[in-house]
Amino acid sequence: MPSPSSAPKASELTLAALLLVLLLLLSPLRQWWAALDAPWYAPYLLWAFAILLSAGLQAWLARVDRDRDGD
Repeated sequence: MPSPSSAPKASELTLAALLLVLLLLLSPLRQWWAALDAPWYAPYLLWAFAILLSAGLQAWLARVDRDRDGD
């Protein structure tokens, strides 16, 4: 019987990333960073962060699954 892993599951990491993105884009924090006289491209940087975060998470999860299947 394989020992239980203490590593976070893919669904937990995906949910955490989704909650972080929602916090940045839909919370009252959005009004705060919008009032900072940020440049016009600031919202695009937040979206780029969200996209890069999800791409990096998916690549990392694929690598973990590939390593786990190789054991």
